[in-house]
Amino acid sequence: MNLTDETLSLLQESPLFFGVSEEILGRHLEEASTLHLAPGQTLLSPGDANDKVYVILSGRLRLSSLSLGDEPIAMFGPGESVGEMSILDDSKAYAYLMADTECELLSIDHATLWSLVNDSHQAARNMLNILALRIPISERNIHDDIESRQGYAGLNHVDELTGLYNSQWMYQMFSRQIHRCAMDKGYATLMMVSIDQFKHYNQQHGRLGGDQALRTIAQTILGCLRPNDQAARFHGKMFAVFLPRTTLEEGHKAAERLRRQAESAFIVTPSGDALPQATISIGLAQVHVEESLDQLLHKAEAALQRAKLAGRNRISD
Repeated sequence: MNLTDETLSLLQESPLFFGVSEEILGRHLEEASTLHLAPGQTLLSPGDANDKVYVILSGRLRLSSLSLGDEPIAMFGPGESVGEMSILDDSKAYAYLMADTECELLSIDHATLWSLVNDSHQAARNMLNILALRIPISERNIHDDIESRQGYAGLNHVDELTGLYNSQWMYQMFSRQIHRCAMDKGYATLMMVSIDQFKHYNQQHGRLGGDQALRTIAQTILGCLRPNDQAARFHGKMFAVFLPRTTLEEGHKAAERLRRQAESAFIVTPSGDALPQATISIGLAQVHVEESLDQLLHKAEAALQRAKLAGRNRISD
């Protein structure tokens, strides 16, 4: 296939192909194909053999365990890839992978991916990093937990209300990101987001209204993320966003984009009732590799508090 400039740009920002040249991508992926999925359509089911790795070009995939109706273990968005574990041992799928929204995927067979990895040290390094992050939700772990279902609930890493990852996942993955930042001698920024005067919003519009505001802000955050960014619901009205390879100055630009999107986002209940728009305050903290995640979160929360004291609907570091 002919990769468009937009697709190439997305691929080069994706965890799998970050830093890989356009020339290498174009040469190795010319035989790759695209796959379109409708919302709810299943890509893989338990027992299915898989000889592909898929990169999400648009939309969102969900990974569920025992049945199609289960709460997702993980969600994957644009730029993220799925199916990497099968490249190691051609194992069968032990979970359901399906389209949460309408999706367009880049389908890459194993032979093509191995050829690309052999041609690019950066791609090989990216693959190793992804496989390390996949361990908690690998097909083998899922299979083991299906056999002992009582232990399975602990692998649910998704917040049911908002669809974002939860705090358990956040502590695990953000800590790994800090470690990776230290190994790469890189830089990153943490963004702490809070809905302004959320208690008052709940009082005025009820719990259902407050829940819808949380969902809307969560979806707004998702819409502003780059492929490598990671977001989670920290607790209550607060969200945390990890921005790899992002300076504090660049973090301010990303935060301002999110702030503007949030204040203009329409909040509509499932019954169709329109509610007043909500605003957010954002605290930023630069990642220092000698700090723990708890120390980083403390810095970001202190910056968030300064943003609130300064009048809300603003950003502070």
